[in-house]
Amino acid sequence: MIVHCLSFGTLWWLRPGNDNESSLKFSSQAAVFNTTGFISGSRERRNWIVPGLIRFNLGTCMEQRVNPELQQQTRFFSSGLERKGTQNRLLLSRKVKANAPVDLLLVSMSEKDHGRIWFDSEWRSQGVRLVAASEFGTRQESLVLLPMNGFVRTHQGEWRIVWAGLTASLTKTSQIN
Repeated sequence: MIVHCLSFGTLWWLRPGNDNESSLKFSSQAAVFNTTGFISGSRERRNWIVPGLIRFNLGTCMEQRVNPELQQQTRFFSSGLERKGTQNRLLLSRKVKANAPVDLLLVSMSEKDHGRIWFDSEWRSQGVRLVAASEFGTRQESLVLLPMNGFVRTHQGEWRIVWAGLTASLTKTSQIN
């Protein structure tokens, strides 16, 4: 399946390859991870209520560096959301052309920008999947996979994907009173 990446979670890290003698330890043998969470001073807090992460295997990406700012509005091949132990995992294995047909859209939602998601309510349409979610005090961040016609409901309203050519945006389509 093809995943269009609109935005990612706050926390990024690199896991080097296992071969300490290899010159490729920090490039083609490495993996880069992304998830939800919060930066508090010099500390990074995941505070997961739904544990999950996104993984890039650098050996299968078209380039050997994953720059978070450059991954937005890009498309990747993925085998889909999987469960590994207690975590959700989404492997984004290789970039595909910008005009490749999209199956799902990955977006990061925060209570600051989109409003709080009440997970014990009817917060999503059919086919919407939660990759990861974190809460810290009143703050909330979620990584969500949406189908093309999917929506997410927060206390601010209903959010849907709107396309302008090959670029997607998450747009509030209705207000909650």
